[in-house]
Amino acid sequence: QLRLLLGSFEPPARWEIVRERKLDLGDHQREELLLRAEGRRDVPVHLLLPKQNGRRPGVLALHGHGAFGHDAVAGIDSSPERQSDIAQQRYDYGRQLARNGYVVAAPCFTPFGRRLGDRAAYRGEDPCAVTFARMQLFGKVLMAENLHDALWTLVLLAAHERVDAERLGCVGLSLGGRMTMLTAALSPLVKVAVASGALNVMQERVRGRYSCGAQIIPGLLRYGDVPEIASLIAPRPCLWEVGQRD
Repeated sequence: QLRLLLGSFEPPARWEIVRERKLDLGDHQREELLLRAEGRRDVPVHLLLPKQNGRRPGVLALHGHGAFGHDAVAGIDSSPERQSDIAQQRYDYGRQLARNGYVVAAPCFTPFGRRLGDRAAYRGEDPCAVTFARMQLFGKVLMAENLHDALWTLVLLAAHERVDAERLGCVGLSLGGRMTMLTAALSPLVKVAVASGALNVMQERVRGRYSCGAQIIPGLLRYGDVPEIASLIAPRPCLWEVGQRD
């Protein structure tokens, strides 16, 4: 039923990788990639490679809300604003994982970072809500589109020569935690998941003024809620981080 509600989300069968840049950062390397396929928008991905040799476990690292998209997860701290964002949210978990020996792939979701476009064009409205409404006109679900890009990045990670495809994890914060839940629930490639700050229910959220179209699955509450999706990860292990201030 979840698959029916989401609609199409499987990654393309034929695609190519465009390498925009490769940087040696001392304790790890960062490759800035675009995943490209006919009929799809390019997906920017940061691929972080550890200094340790041999095949390593891989982690799909998913970002949440924020002005810098997947840049924060990769630890790109080239301005005071970026440094503050990372420090406040402990947002560079992709970089931290790479420093600890994991191969990390971090995609940029819509509508965040470089995929947002001109923020002024939204005229103060929530980009997630506006993008959700626009996609509905085409019969698409924003959360499913981002799931598509997460799964596409996961396939990239699993096929990488430095990665042990039997040891793949998925981690994320906030919206990234929500997407970690959904990605792990629907892809058996994910062997372990860590979802931070996302264990709340839609029944609770819609009682307030709620507009995050990036987390809406139309029709979900007719069949279940976040706990039912989360349960689909079982029997694989999943760690949920939920603090007093979440």
